[in-house]
Amino acid sequence: MITNSRYRRRDFLASAGGLTAFSFLGISQAGEETSSAPARRVVTGLNATGKSAIVSDGPVPATARYSKPGEESGSDLWLEKSVPVKNLDQTDPMADYSMQAGPPAGGVIVGTATWEPGHSYPMHRTDTIDFLFVISGQIELILEQGSTVLESGDCLVQRGTNHAWRVVGDESCTFAVVLLSAER
Repeated sequence: MITNSRYRRRDFLASAGGLTAFSFLGISQAGEETSSAPARRVVTGLNATGKSAIVSDGPVPATARYSKPGEESGSDLWLEKSVPVKNLDQTDPMADYSMQAGPPAGGVIVGTATWEPGHSYPMHRTDTIDFLFVISGQIELILEQGSTVLESGDCLVQRGTNHAWRVVGDESCTFAVVLLSAER
C-alpha cells in the first residue's frame, strides 16, 4: 500500500455539510428526499444595472440530487456544457437538469457526495480529469497497483486511470468533486 502525507491545509473543509457529480445506477432522484439536507447553492451574476449580485440562493434543484439510503447521497451543483464558460450567460444550467454520469464533451460538472462507512465503488475509468477534495472522513483510492487513503483536507487529481473507491473507518466520507471532460 502506498501511504499519503497527512496534510491539514483546509481545516474549514471539515465543517462543510454532506453532499457527487456522479450518477450511479439504482439511485433515487428527482424530488425524493435524500438522507441529508440538500446543499445550499449561492450563485452570483449581474443585476439589471450590470452590478455584481446574488442571483440565486437556495437548495440544489431536486432533479440534481440523489440518494441511496444507507449508502450514499449527493448533488450535482453546476454544469457547463463547454469551456471556456460565457459568464455573461445568466441562465441557470441546473434549472432543467437531469442527473448524468459525467460532463458532456468539452464540459464540466461540479458536485458533492457523502458515502456511508463501508461503501465501495468498483474499478472503473472515465474520460475525465477529476479534482476531488475530501471534506470529512476517509476514503481509500484503489488503483491497479497500489492504493492510498485520503482524509479531510486532502485533494486528488484523478487523470482518467482505472480506479475504485472504499470508505474506511466508521464515519461517512464527504467530498466535493470537479469533473472536466478529457480525451484519452
